[in-house]
Amino acid sequence: MKAAESEVPDAHFTVDKQNISLWPRESPPKTDPCLVLRKPLMVRAAVITLMLGLAASILLQAILYPWFMRTISDVKTNAQLLKGSMDNISTLGSEIKRNRGGVEATSLQVRMVNASLAHVRSQIEKLEAGMRDAAAQIQMLTRRWEEVNDLNAQIPALKRDLGKASSLNAKIQGLQSHLENISKLLRQQNDILQMISQGWKYFKENFYYFSQVQKTWYSAQQFCMSRDSQLTSVASESEQEFLYKMAGGLFYWIGLTKAGSEGDWYWVDNTPFDKVQSARFWIPGEPNNHGNNEHCANIKMSSLQSWNDASCDNKFLFICKRPYITSEP
Repeated sequence: MKAAESEVPDAHFTVDKQNISLWPRESPPKTDPCLVLRKPLMVRAAVITLMLGLAASILLQAILYPWFMRTISDVKTNAQLLKGSMDNISTLGSEIKRNRGGVEATSLQVRMVNASLAHVRSQIEKLEAGMRDAAAQIQMLTRRWEEVNDLNAQIPALKRDLGKASSLNAKIQGLQSHLENISKLLRQQNDILQMISQGWKYFKENFYYFSQVQKTWYSAQQFCMSRDSQLTSVASESEQEFLYKMAGGLFYWIGLTKAGSEGDWYWVDNTPFDKVQSARFWIPGEPNNHGNNEHCANIKMSSLQSWNDASCDNKFLFICKRPYITSEP
């Protein structure tokens, strides 16, 4: 029995995935009997260990193989997905390269739009400032309008007061006009008194100077002109009456003359000569131009018909006439 056991060959095996191969080895050389007795035990232990390892390996493969297969399938799927993603990335890269120019143009447009927005923002700020100013103006106008309404409410009372004021103003204007007339009269009286103090007589807005010295007609005219006057003219019957009464029957030159024997009579102060009216002031039979040398007129009598023509070289008293001019206040 022991001899039979000692002849049992050793078993060798390999594990290739799920296949197990056993084969005998060449007979070992003969050894010591003690060693021969221990070898079967060792072989059995080894076989048991290998069987246990083989069973564990088979069990692990049975458990892990599906997981490995699923993992490999998932890896393949992920690889395919990754490859697709890489292709998409390549495509996107090409698209990005193609669109880079568009992006740059778009960026330029964006900058332009930003600049336009900044300008619009500035305009909006200006408009807001204008709106604030307009609001302030509207508030001011509103206050003014309220003031106008207040004034409108006061208009009836103001009209009543205005009526009273108008009546009072009319009275004041009447008084002012009266005072102005009085002031004018006072100035006129003052002017008249001053002229009278210098030897002049006043009659109907004119001053008259009755000389105390006799002169020829031409010398008398020069004297009157030196006193801002002329030899007197006679424009009305009342003036003629005033002159002959003041003359008192003395001979006085007046400003009536003519140019030569055939000339017409005229007044030296350019007063129009009324031939019809003047005919009533000549002494009957005058003017007669006695000796063809009587070219100047004088007052000779104390009556309405008092004019006489005489030689201009005769020396008579004379009358100067000066219109009254109101002095400045």
